[in-house]
Parts: sequence; C-alpha cells; structure tokens
Amino acid sequence: MSDELQDDEIDLRELFAALWDGKLLIFIVTCAVFLFSSAYLHVAERSYTVSVTLRPTEDQSSAGGNLGGLGGLASLAGVQLPSGGATEFITFQAMLKSQEVASRLFADETLIQRLFAGEWDESRKSFLQPIPSTLGNVKRLIKPLLTGEGQAAYIAPNAARLAKTLSEDLSVSEDKNSGMLTLSMESAKPELASDLMLALIRETDGFLKERFVVSGSEALQFYQQKISKARSREHREALAKLIATEEQKLMLATREGPFVVEIMMGPDQSLRPTSPKSSLVLALGLVLGLFLGAAVVLMRKALGGNEKKVSQS
Repeated sequence: MSDELQDDEIDLRELFAALWDGKLLIFIVTCAVFLFSSAYLHVAERSYTVSVTLRPTEDQSSAGGNLGGLGGLASLAGVQLPSGGATEFITFQAMLKSQEVASRLFADETLIQRLFAGEWDESRKSFLQPIPSTLGNVKRLIKPLLTGEGQAAYIAPNAARLAKTLSEDLSVSEDKNSGMLTLSMESAKPELASDLMLALIRETDGFLKERFVVSGSEALQFYQQKISKARSREHREALAKLIATEEQKLMLATREGPFVVEIMMGPDQSLRPTSPKSSLVLALGLVLGLFLGAAVVLMRKALGGNEKKVSQS
C-alpha cells in the first residue's frame, strides 16, 4: 500500500530533472510564443488616448448661489425655483451618452460616415452590412450553438448604436476638488475621436440650453400669471424678483457661447500609443511560452512513462 502511495506522490526532484532535460524544448517553445507576440505587435492597430477637460461656465457656477438667496422669497410666493447650475452640470454628465444627444449627432452626416466607415457605401450613399471575415463567419455559426440565440439581423447605424458605442468607448471622470470634468476616448483614429468628442460636447450643451430656455419661458409665464393674481405686497415683490432673475437667466442662456460647460484643455492626444501595451504583451508572451513549454515537456514525460509501463506489462 505504501509503495502505491509513493508512486502516486509527485517527486519534485524527478519533476525538476524532467524540466531540465527538456530545457531545449522549453526554450524553443518560449521563443516561438515570444516571436508570435512580437509579430502581433507589428501588425496590431495602434490606439491613442484623446482627452478633453471641461469646467462649468461662470454663469452656471454662480447660478446656484444667486438662486439660493431667493429661496425664502420663492417660498413666500408659493412657488418652487428651477434647478441651479450644479444640477445642470450633473445633467450634462448624464446626457453625454444618451440617445437624445446621439440623435442630434446624426445631423452631422460627414461625422457619422467617418464613424461607421466600414458600413458606408459611397456608390449607393447608404449604409450596408459589411462582408464578414472568416473569423466572423465562424463566430456566427458557433454562437447559436453555444447560446441558443438566433443570428441578429443587421441594424444600420442609428442613435441607439451610437449611444451604445459612446457608453463603451467614452470615459467620464470628475475631479471632486477642482470640479473639472475629463472626457477620454481610446481610438486608432485620434483625429476622428477628437472631432467626435467636440461634437458631443457641443450637442449636449446645446440640448441642455434648448431645454432650459423652454422650461425657463414656461416658468416666466407662470410667475407672470401668479403676480397678476397676487394680492399681498410681499407676494408681488417676491414674484417680481423671481421674474427679474428668470429673465436674466434666459438672457444669459440665449446668448452665443457655451451654456453649461466650457473647454479648459484639449483635445489632447497621447504622445505614444496606449494600446496595445508592448511591454505587457511581450511579458505575457514570455510567461505563456515558459508555461506552455514546461507543459509540453511534462506531457511527453508522462506519455513516455505510460508507454514503458505498457511494454513492461
């Protein structure tokens, strides 16, 4: 019984001896995987990171404080003030990846054609389903077998697809100390990424401006109706100040220039490619080659040992 247990136990010295005997094979496999990693880096598409830094406009930064001083008057007049600048800045972040803003981007046909260049047919002036590669055909055949899902029909570029692309590729981060917002995107076409981010900022800001003007005009009309019915002097004074404030805000919103945010820095492009990471790919290739080579050596030894046992029996 003890002999069987000893046979089943792994002899570390025998293991290391087997690896040492197969060091040439391990070296060859490691070099092959390492060279494959190097070849991949030579053909891989280089991606750069493009970033834009934004800050709230001065009007938006001061709007919250100005309205805060009228909170008591609004309560006295029996109305509720509209949201302040800080809320508009938060809304800006939330709307960046929305379908509403994505649909506005589709007004720029040139930009959309550049974004979905692989699907644009210049001769027909329309989007067509691209011809899948060999790997794509294999995936289409295997996926239904593994997941049970049918093959999805082709959907031409639309607001939903663009919003999905923005959700996957656009990174948004806010510095809590400075209040600045940084948008970043990694792309093999940094110029296209820069144009997309600038258009996205412009359309999101324009969307919020239009929405604010509509809601502000409705609020102003409401205040004017209230003041015509107000009987007490305090109510009329409070409503008059609210009307003056709302008119000032509408005047600032309808003027030319950014409404919620303005560009502080950028678009800036990284000096070196950020993907693929050459050092990481080569390091992984080296480690994978060592493990693969060791596995081949041990498998050969195990198969050789089994053959000896069979011949002896």
